[in-house]
Amino acid sequence: KPPGDTSRPPTTNGLDQGADTSGIDGVPSNNDSSLHDISAVTEPGSTESPHRSARGTRIPKISSRASFVRTPGRVASSQQGQEGDEGGLELAEGVLITELQGSDGEDKGDEGDDERDDTLLDADVSDPVDVPQEEEAEKGGGEEDEEETDQLEDAGDAEDPFQLPLNQVLVETVEAKPTEEDYDTDLEADDLDDEKEDPAVGNYVSLCEQLGLVPVEYFMRHIRKTNIRMRYRGLGSDATRAIALALKENISLERLDLTGNWIGAEGCWYMSRLLEENDYITEISIAENKLGSSGAMHVAKMMNINGGLRKLDIGGNDFDDKCAEALSSAIENNKYLRELNLSHNQFSEVGAEFLGPAISANENLDVLDLSWNHLRQKGGIAVAKGIKENVRLKSVNLSWNGLDAAGGLAIADALMVNQSLLEVDISGNRLTQEVAQKMAKVLTTNDSIKVLKMGNNLITSAGAIALASAINNTDNCEMEELDLTDVPVEYEFLRTVEDIRSNRPDFRVKHGPLMRAGNTLDDISKPAIDLDRMKKEPVVILKEHIVVNDLRLLDILKRYDEDNSLSISAEDFISALEELAVPYDKKRLQESVDKFASTATGKIYFGSFISDDTKKPAKKPS
Repeated sequence: KPPGDTSRPPTTNGLDQGADTSGIDGVPSNNDSSLHDISAVTEPGSTESPHRSARGTRIPKISSRASFVRTPGRVASSQQGQEGDEGGLELAEGVLITELQGSDGEDKGDEGDDERDDTLLDADVSDPVDVPQEEEAEKGGGEEDEEETDQLEDAGDAEDPFQLPLNQVLVETVEAKPTEEDYDTDLEADDLDDEKEDPAVGNYVSLCEQLGLVPVEYFMRHIRKTNIRMRYRGLGSDATRAIALALKENISLERLDLTGNWIGAEGCWYMSRLLEENDYITEISIAENKLGSSGAMHVAKMMNINGGLRKLDIGGNDFDDKCAEALSSAIENNKYLRELNLSHNQFSEVGAEFLGPAISANENLDVLDLSWNHLRQKGGIAVAKGIKENVRLKSVNLSWNGLDAAGGLAIADALMVNQSLLEVDISGNRLTQEVAQKMAKVLTTNDSIKVLKMGNNLITSAGAIALASAINNTDNCEMEELDLTDVPVEYEFLRTVEDIRSNRPDFRVKHGPLMRAGNTLDDISKPAIDLDRMKKEPVVILKEHIVVNDLRLLDILKRYDEDNSLSISAEDFISALEELAVPYDKKRLQESVDKFASTATGKIYFGSFISDDTKKPAKKPS
């Protein structure tokens, strides 16, 4: 309302009708039921009337000129009565309001004390407020007497809990009721509402209620997905039962992963029944679930019935030789399965006798994993027979089975015949140098193998060089990766790998530590190669390479290269070294030259010394 308007609206909460606060900015209306309704504020736990008087606080009158002044955290409310009566006032706790203070000198009588107190209080809790000197001069002795009277009356009410120091502001904490937006959750409300309306979710919840189970929230959110992955969640057999029943008529699910949920043989039975009736699921993993012998029987029965499954992972389930017999029959009869994982089980040589013929008879498997079992020598030989006769397998993993040299040689013989395998892993099988050299011969005839893994074996540095040399010297070899993890190698191996990468830049190789000399009996009498020293030696004679660190030799070699093929005869190479007058081991050089001369061309290639921008011949002489 504009200043000067002294009209008073009727009050409904017992507020003094003489104090007009409904139209003042900053003062809440009497009809407002919020926290700022000063008429409704009383002391917590007090039985007194909300209109109990408190001396020393007055509501100022509105003058023609007004200024806003902040009051402390307690506000005074007047008792119903006429204006000017010294009625009881009540202090409302925890409410900040704004009062209008006269600034034109009018009505400076009894309001002077209150205005000074308010001003001082504002100075304690907010910015300082200057009190005009004219107001102090107009205050008389009568006001001082009244102030003393008010102080005595206030002192008599010392037990009043509302009487606090002026510089203390009470702040009331309002406890707001939390809403849905206040909660932090990984679940979307819209998704949950949709799930409640989804009949598949409703069916699953109903099944859980009947079985006395708590529904799995993750499964409810993904029940309509094509891929459900619940690994290591401790579901158990009961929760697996509810999931299997809920997915019985599901036509959207394609891949289901329940690895490591300890479902046991009972849970395996539920999943097997699911796969017998639902052919839409193409990939399933129930590995590491302690299925045991009973679980293997359920899986074998399912494999004989199911016609939609393409990938099955049942590794790490304590399957023994008795299980191998039932599973072998299912592998032989199944015409749809493409990938089978039987790793981390307990199949021994006896179980391998059943698995070998099944591998041979199956014409549909592409990937077979039998790693981390106990096949040993006889088991390796039995499985090798199956691999030899199989014409469909693309990848086989027989690592960590203790095949030994006999089993490794049997695998090499099988690869001499099998021309379909692309990846072979026989790591960690106690294979020897003999097996590595036999495998090197395989690489010269088998042009289908792309990945060979023979790491963690005793093939020695000579076996590693034999494999690398076979790859380097075979033009039709399609090898892309050679894994010799933890197999020590020497400098000759690295030089051979460099030659391979010169023609096949994408060739990948893994090997063990680099040694100064080989670790075979033939390397005992040979001098070690110090890499730092070798960089300073003008000529270093290796098994398959002659390293020349003196670039002056290039000019001499080019003079002997009449056809510009970057290769010369062995005799010309010796003559070039003698003309260069550098020290070298003539005996070892002659042995290397004789080896080169016994080849088809009898030429020594020195194109690796030429920079990359120099044109090289299309075919590299040996």
